[in-house]
Amino acid sequence: HISRGVRVGVHSPWISHLLFVDDCIVFSEASHRGADRLRSILGIYSRGSGQLVNRDKLAGFFSNNCDDQMKEVIRVGLDIQNEALAEKYLGLPTAVGRSTKESFEYLPTRVKGAIGSWSGREASCAGREILLKMVDQAISTYSMSCWKLPVETCDKMRAAIANYWWGSSTDNRHIHWMRWDRLTAAKCQGGMGFRNLRHFNVAMLGKQGWKLMSRPESLCARVLKGRYCHDSDFMECTRKKHASHTWRAILAGREVLGQGLIKRIIGDGSLTNIWRDRWLPQHFNGRPITPLADQYVTRVADLITASGQWNEDLVRQVFFLVDAEAILRTPIRGRGDDIWAWELEKHGMYSVRSAYRLLENQRLH
Repeated sequence: HISRGVRVGVHSPWISHLLFVDDCIVFSEASHRGADRLRSILGIYSRGSGQLVNRDKLAGFFSNNCDDQMKEVIRVGLDIQNEALAEKYLGLPTAVGRSTKESFEYLPTRVKGAIGSWSGREASCAGREILLKMVDQAISTYSMSCWKLPVETCDKMRAAIANYWWGSSTDNRHIHWMRWDRLTAAKCQGGMGFRNLRHFNVAMLGKQGWKLMSRPESLCARVLKGRYCHDSDFMECTRKKHASHTWRAILAGREVLGQGLIKRIIGDGSLTNIWRDRWLPQHFNGRPITPLADQYVTRVADLITASGQWNEDLVRQVFFLVDAEAILRTPIRGRGDDIWAWELEKHGMYSVRSAYRLLENQRLH
């Protein structure tokens, strides 16, 4: 495994290196052999490319299982003076403890700093609206796509934005003539279209879950699913006790996925639960209304014949008439996996905007 790199679980792929923009991260065992191999690789690269590695830009990151003595051996063997990923990498915290409040305290500070540079300038309502939507509400977008931010962090950012909207300042208190919930409503509904940061956070995390479902062959999907749900469907897997903050955040966005996803294409029906999954388009909540009691069919595959057609006699025997008609007019392929799609979009593609709109509509109603 010295040459293969690292893996996060027995069902996850080995990862030897990752490339981010202009950074190259190489994974190896923290041992004499691992250091020797990495030094050999860097030497081969230098001889082949004619480029020398800048030792001043080399940095090491060690797992918690590596003792201080071995760390020193690696540093000396590779001539590494710095330790990387200590606090942040690519703008995100790398080590988040049990409490995430302190790790994301920089976001409200950045929002207040941006607003503070505008304070004292007399801007019109339209000008303040554009500044808040284009700058302040965009500051946390990247973080929200990877982490579930604490409620307190979202509230601090919301308070700073609201104070500037009503009084052109983040600190001076002014009368808020309308509740913030009203301002987050769309303009056609009497609001200003500001983001509900908590809902937007969940919608962004739902996008990560959708990527796992729509791109199962990607490296990220294979790593996460191999670690947490290698033997189950993403929509059905449970949260493990010692799951990482990243996985917990993705599962937090799964709720909005469950409200908007539907099995738009039925294959062999083996992966679709008749009573729990949403699979009937434009039919109540996407599920049969027939009572579940004393029903012996559980999977859509039980309703499909060997020739790949609906078993009409069985369908009419088991379900109410309205359910049976909805099932019989649902097209099936008869082979392959059942495919999830986002019901609110015309072409079935997941949209953060549509997921956010779904959450907002539920709040308003």
